Amino acid sequence: MMGEYSKLIREAAEELRGYSGRVGLVFHNDADGLCAAGISAHTLSKANIDYKLMCIEKIHPAILKLIYSTDCRLYIFLDIGSGRADLIARLCEETRSRAFILDHHDPMRVDSRNVVNLNPELYGFSGEKDVSGSTATYLLMREVADIKDSAWMAVVGSAEIPGPLTGLNRIPLEDSVSRGDVEIRKGREEAYNIRIFNKPWNKLSSILTAIGSIGYYRNGPYKVVEYLLSRNIDFEEAEKLEEERKMKFNRLFSILAKSKLKVEGVTQWFHIHDFLKGFGTKTIGTFCSMLSYRNIVAQDKYLVGFMNFEPTLPNLGRIEGDWVKVSIRTPKALSEEIKSGKMLPASELTMKSAEAVGGSGDGHSFAASALIPFGKEKEFIKIFNNLAIMKQSSLTF
Repeated sequence: MMGEYSKLIREAAEELRGYSGRVGLVFHNDADGLCAAGISAHTLSKANIDYKLMCIEKIHPAILKLIYSTDCRLYIFLDIGSGRADLIARLCEETRSRAFILDHHDPMRVDSRNVVNLNPELYGFSGEKDVSGSTATYLLMREVADIKDSAWMAVVGSAEIPGPLTGLNRIPLEDSVSRGDVEIRKGREEAYNIRIFNKPWNKLSSILTAIGSIGYYRNGPYKVVEYLLSRNIDFEEAEKLEEERKMKFNRLFSILAKSKLKVEGVTQWFHIHDFLKGFGTKTIGTFCSMLSYRNIVAQDKYLVGFMNFEPTLPNLGRIEGDWVKVSIRTPKALSEEIKSGKMLPASELTMKSAEAVGGSGDGHSFAASALIPFGKEKEFIKIFNNLAIMKQSSLTF
């Protein structure tokens, strides 16, 4: 299916080169999304195409309403959007606009003339092994302009995928190595050094995510894009933010060790309310990932964390309603059951449960997230449990 995928990329690149209006670059605030935004901004600048940067943490109707109220008529969703392509298609139709989706999360298929979904998962590649959001972005943008000098960003963005780079992620790796921006270091496992900063790709990825997620409400994502374009990162800022997060996380670990997690059916959950107020809500996902390895977590149950969502989005405005961020992780034993088909992927359960309570979710098989209405947390857990248990029951008979 690589031929079909390549053809769609070339067609999208041709459309983008001929576009004369302002492009909305909608991107996620982890390293992958930030690097995708850096690659895109670099490309559009080279091609003399005007753009507006819009960083969001989730796809949700209330957030999309803000995005589609801008003067853009072509939107490019970077490392975000595939799981709710239906919502994007609906807004495109209502506003007579276009959207490209450059993502690697579990995709939703939509039949829309207004949306071009360039998620490689739709063409036989794995978003958890072969391709990151920033690589998907690079594959399109390199057809628009000569941007080999930004290939290193896709290498950094791909660090969220465990192990040596494989599949489509090798393409920007090879381009960046040929320019001298990245060097491959051989050892027990292949590793990559970003020569521009003389730092390992995974360390640099963590630094960017810290600035973009912890500092989301402090203009962090937009600073990161500037850093990437100028090749000059404020590492001291990242250290301060990481220390601030570490202190908060340590307190939270201590609180949960004493209060324990609430256990219902095949889920274990907690709610931190405003404990991380001022941080981007991606931090609850980071915390859940770390918590999943602790002794207080049952390894065979879905781990669900809730935190209150701050409604005013930097550079966009205030969304309507009151919302709660949900993050789901699958501990080790449960992940194995998902791989074998005995339990449902986190993404599927999250999307269905969130939609049932008036929210919106997406993600991967082992990590997912959603925005749901404030006050619907227990209903979400009940529906999530029922869906998961139905899957177990269907395998019993």
